[in-house]
Amino acid sequence: PLDAGQLTTDPGIGMTVIPPDERGEPLEISGIDLEGADLSLADFRGDITVVNAWATWCAPCRTEKPEFAEVASQFDGQGVSFIGLNVQDEVGAARDFTANTPYPSIIDEDGSMLARIPDVPPRALPITVILDRQGRIAVRIVGPIVLGTLADTVTSVLAQEAAQSG
Repeated sequence: PLDAGQLTTDPGIGMTVIPPDERGEPLEISGIDLEGADLSLADFRGDITVVNAWATWCAPCRTEKPEFAEVASQFDGQGVSFIGLNVQDEVGAARDFTANTPYPSIIDEDGSMLARIPDVPPRALPITVILDRQGRIAVRIVGPIVLGTLADTVTSVLAQEAAQSG
């Protein structure tokens, strides 16, 4: 598992692991999902929650989407939830793009919800944050994930949470 501070990153891009005592307040994002239902990150407190901000017009987002779908299925029923944040996109195209994605995406028409994620460049995509069980950011990834690493990163957050509660 990754330890806080273990990875050195460029502050503008890459992965940052945030120590539990530096995580701040829970991330508050809520809205309407691509199917028209209300959805809030607060509904997932108690789970490790992976939030991936994406758009159909973002090439790296398209590249990493299959891994997100695969890892979401892999962790199904294990206290890990996945939520998409569809940024500045056409809703019909976004629905088509997520037809085989096993988790919902909140519509962020103007990028205002993306802007609520601390320490990320404005309008940068893709952005992924992994929230601890309290809804606080444990891992922040600015830019595309390194393919093949998402499951290990989620497992690391799960292990850290287990160690803290055990």
